Amino acid sequence: METGSFTAADLPIVKGRVYHLDLAPRELARNVIIVGDPDRVPFIADEFMSIREVDRCHRGFRAITGISALTGQRFSVITSGIGTPSLEIVLNEITALNEIDFRTRQRKKKFNPLTVIRIGTSGGLQPDIELGTLVVTDYVVGLDNTGLFYDAPCPDPCCRVLEVRAREVLAAAVEANARFKGRICPYVARAHPEVRVALEREALHLGVRCKKGITVSSSGFFANEGRRISRIAPTASELDNYFAAMDTGIPGLKVENIEMEASFLLHFMGGIGYRAGAICAVIDKRSDGTFMTDYLDQMRDATRVALQVFKSLE
Repeated sequence: METGSFTAADLPIVKGRVYHLDLAPRELARNVIIVGDPDRVPFIADEFMSIREVDRCHRGFRAITGISALTGQRFSVITSGIGTPSLEIVLNEITALNEIDFRTRQRKKKFNPLTVIRIGTSGGLQPDIELGTLVVTDYVVGLDNTGLFYDAPCPDPCCRVLEVRAREVLAAAVEANARFKGRICPYVARAHPEVRVALEREALHLGVRCKKGITVSSSGFFANEGRRISRIAPTASELDNYFAAMDTGIPGLKVENIEMEASFLLHFMGGIGYRAGAICAVIDKRSDGTFMTDYLDQMRDATRVALQVFKSLE
């Protein structure tokens, strides 16, 4: 663990606040909801906070901290932006807010880990999954390269198996003469077991439709998830179908959904010993050409589940 002082270049602090999120340490709660869409931050605050303590918007990031009207707990809801590169900034800054003394610029000797839950949207990969279903991530396959810059240990043997099988899927999906064949290097992470179990349990208690599964995190929305919209040929055609058919080697678990952030969230937070999980609504299915435009009820359900999880894990 780094024990020296962090320079202004390594950790920019402006008027006592981290540079991108514009938050001071006291303004971050120990329970954090991460969402992709900046507009989802005030939506959740309007629906579920009885008191707003902090409301900041800076460099495209929105962050609100307040008190839950459901549980009375303090929590923060913060946008990650779309994809793992901007999420990398957010997670490093909330970790710094929690672990580093901004006066001395040194890591505290003692600090309590955060609990972080991603609430998002995703594409459904299995034929039997219905639009509107919430998927609780158990394992996640990262097709982005953000996680590769953080040498976190593999969480368990199943992650190693999934990494091998994901590489096999990519080998089959990419044409032999493709320029970037063999260049995509998947990594696998896992949700914290306490969070994953609590998400399933609280969804069941609230009567919310959900299922547990394996998630794929892509590094983009179009060709990266199998969509062929541009005039450039995709490196891996119909990649989503290949993953949907993948034999995971884990009894009872299929690759259920595809989205863009869970991989780095679980990889990074797991690597530093924080509790993290993801629950995402299925709003499209390329297999039957459907897309769900009104999913606010699913966001409400997912938020209710997450807030109850925070309460249960106190």
